[in-house]
Amino acid sequence: MKIVVCFCLLLGLSVTTTYAQFTEGFQKREYLELMRITAASIDTPWTQLKLKPLYSEIFFRSKVVGLDNQADLWLRDDGVIILSLRGTTKKDISWLENFYAAQIPAQGSIQLASDYTYTYHFAEESRAAVHVGWTIGTGFLLREVLPQLDSCYQAGARNLIVVGHSQGAALSFLVTSQLRYWQKQGKFPAGWQLKTYASAAPKPGNLYYAYDYEQLTYGGYGITVLNPLDWVPEVPVTVQTLTDFTPTNPFRDAKKVFKKQPFVKRLALSYGYKRLTKPTQRAQKNYTKYLGKTASSMLKTTLPGYVAPKYVPSTLYTRAGSPIVLRPNAAYRSERVDPNKNVFIHHMPEAYYRLAELLPD
Repeated sequence: MKIVVCFCLLLGLSVTTTYAQFTEGFQKREYLELMRITAASIDTPWTQLKLKPLYSEIFFRSKVVGLDNQADLWLRDDGVIILSLRGTTKKDISWLENFYAAQIPAQGSIQLASDYTYTYHFAEESRAAVHVGWTIGTGFLLREVLPQLDSCYQAGARNLIVVGHSQGAALSFLVTSQLRYWQKQGKFPAGWQLKTYASAAPKPGNLYYAYDYEQLTYGGYGITVLNPLDWVPEVPVTVQTLTDFTPTNPFRDAKKVFKKQPFVKRLALSYGYKRLTKPTQRAQKNYTKYLGKTASSMLKTTLPGYVAPKYVPSTLYTRAGSPIVLRPNAAYRSERVDPNKNVFIHHMPEAYYRLAELLPD
């Protein structure tokens, strides 16, 4: 495999390149090529984007692992390595990965198989939490691609783009966080320069994870591309309770303040407080129950050695990354007039590709 990678790198570096250099920030031409790469790995029946990558060649495709996860490695004609993470497929287990949406701490260990415990590090902040289903996918995919990336590095590659669309975008957040922390810990070569495009991304974790990710990718190296008509960036469902706030907040001592009030006023304030807080607390517990314990019980056949971790009592999800919003124009809207017939009409790569083409060069 190392010989194949070396050959590909030498071939790529010897041709006339399309890109002047590896640069930070959103690049229209770069993103369009990444969408062509993404479409090349999609096997869902509703995608219509049939364009082939123009400046890149695939040199590695992983086996299918985890919850129907797969990754490709591509070589761009300037020697940049592109790690493309496949999104949701038509298989039920792939959809279960998305719905297994309880949160777990952003640092810890999770037993994915009888012979594999994945020790992960996605954030420094102790209150950061991430989606458990996508953590599973990340753990299996990294085990597949790390030896290949090592071969690329040994062959002289130094620039890596991580890209994913939809579920693949969710995975791209966690893969990027893990690689960057492994760089800090000396477990992944510090010489790699990383850049990430999360396209049509759902929300990968809570606000504290998002803060951490945005600090890790500061300066235009963690891009999130969004279509405002797409519903996927709005999930998983978010329920914020008072316990989700940072410790320094005006609600922390509310009950102590109530006790200092006259009896009637204290009763009224306490009643209103409970009416406002109890529903969100119940909703959070129900989401964690059904999207955690219930969902994990469905993994026994696919992942027989899997041991469910302890979940964080929260369902606060938020967007991460530096946003690039693809604003639909009148022509785009007229082409997609009845989304009720196809809930993915604004979500699939062809929709994002169409909108990205409208951006100035």
